[in-house]
Amino acid sequence: MTALSVRITDLQYSHQKGEFGRKVLSDISVQFLSGGITVLTGPSGSGKSTLLTIIGGLRRAELGSVDVLGTQLVGASEKQLVGLRRQIGFIFQQHNLAPALTVRQNIHMGLQLGPRCSHKEAVERIESVASKVDMREHLDKRPNELSGGQQQRVGIARALVNEPKLILADEPTASLDRDSGQAVMKILNDLTRQQDSTVLLVTHDKRILESADALLTLEDGNIIQPSDGLLNDTSSVIRALRKFERAHFGQLLSFSNALAQVALVDGVLTETEYQVMRECISQSGTVSDAELEFVLEMALAMAEGWREDHGDKTRRETLALALEAVAAADGHISDIERKLISQLLTPPTLKA
Repeated sequence: MTALSVRITDLQYSHQKGEFGRKVLSDISVQFLSGGITVLTGPSGSGKSTLLTIIGGLRRAELGSVDVLGTQLVGASEKQLVGLRRQIGFIFQQHNLAPALTVRQNIHMGLQLGPRCSHKEAVERIESVASKVDMREHLDKRPNELSGGQQQRVGIARALVNEPKLILADEPTASLDRDSGQAVMKILNDLTRQQDSTVLLVTHDKRILESADALLTLEDGNIIQPSDGLLNDTSSVIRALRKFERAHFGQLLSFSNALAQVALVDGVLTETEYQVMRECISQSGTVSDAELEFVLEMALAMAEGWREDHGDKTRRETLALALEAVAAADGHISDIERKLISQLLTPPTLKA
């Protein structure tokens, strides 16, 4: 049976200001199994970071039950909280590296939180974790010699050098570009597999949701069902899309679907193809990021269904229509475009 890393029952928490208090968390009951990445999402002020800091023993909860790695936090002494924090790896948006120290020395600071180890063992663990985050060659550099993504990797290495069974991450990819953010998530995914660690990650970054093993959504201090969150997000985007003229939105969706069908004809959608689709759609009209993602995902879903449900001949015929739709997006199909479409649709002839 898989062990529990965290078990929370009827947790309540309020920010107290004088005689008045504002409830932040209401009757939270949830548990997290060992291993895997759980992403905590929800609007700003929903209680995500508060929940994370309570689990990490950085903030006290007075009502309910919070059992983390076998330690009951409600009513715990300061000594017990300090002992728990030494078993947890903390990763934050601001990596807070010491600027005067080298990468090696910054990572070594993480070792000082755990049990004592020999100099030889410390060197081996620092070099090992640096290799895991692809920073082995930068151990003697200082933070100002690194990129933002590299600095975040050092912060991750410092959190992981003690091989914690629980990692708490608050917006670890918010300041990173797409590639750096995906690299961070790969590191965390590898970690959960290699040492059965549990990762609880707070984020607004929808780009990394696909890396999660589980999703927990908070709203107004309450856990809401994933289906409710999906319906809320979808309905908000649809309401936003209603500002489009009907004809314009229809053209936008048709164009998006045509792009998706062309990209998926070989059965694979590459990152380059995805970015080109985004650029084409965004240039075809004024759309927000949320609207763009909605249109793109809808188009890809339709194109995937089309690809799976039709035979080769039908796919080729539909590809021809899709290519013509893409070519006609500017209102004209040139002779060169028609020739290119014909070449793409003509099966290669093998020479004897």
